[in-house]
Amino acid sequence: MLIPQMPPDLLEAARMRDRDAFQQLAEPHRAELRLHCYRIIGAFDDAEDLVQETFLRAWRAVDRFEGRASVRSWLYRIATNTCLNAIERRAAARRVLPEALGPPAVEPPGPEPATEVAWLQPYPDAAFEGVPDTAPGPDARY
Repeated sequence: MLIPQMPPDLLEAARMRDRDAFQQLAEPHRAELRLHCYRIIGAFDDAEDLVQETFLRAWRAVDRFEGRASVRSWLYRIATNTCLNAIERRAAARRVLPEALGPPAVEPPGPEPATEVAWLQPYPDAAFEGVPDTAPGPDARY
């Protein structure tokens, strides 16, 4: 698979802090980055915030982007790290001290970790516009 190349002058303009050039590089990936963040976080509103944070981090680091990979993969890497950092912050913020839960348990917890998602915010259908669907449709079976 070939990596789509961006015009070198557009990347160079973004490195020189041209907001319009950076927006032309990053904005086409917004919808798929939002879906990527949603899949990691599980909340649409948080995913949108994390995409904004991703773009902010990318803007701050665009002068260090060497162009060895596509802008898309670079943004995905930033988005993934942003989501993982958010999960880590969320876990640290919700720390519950044992004495707040009641008296000590007699039996230790079971060996299986919790696998259920406590709550998953629905992803709006309208947000799927602009996310490419590469899966074959029902007509491909016939």
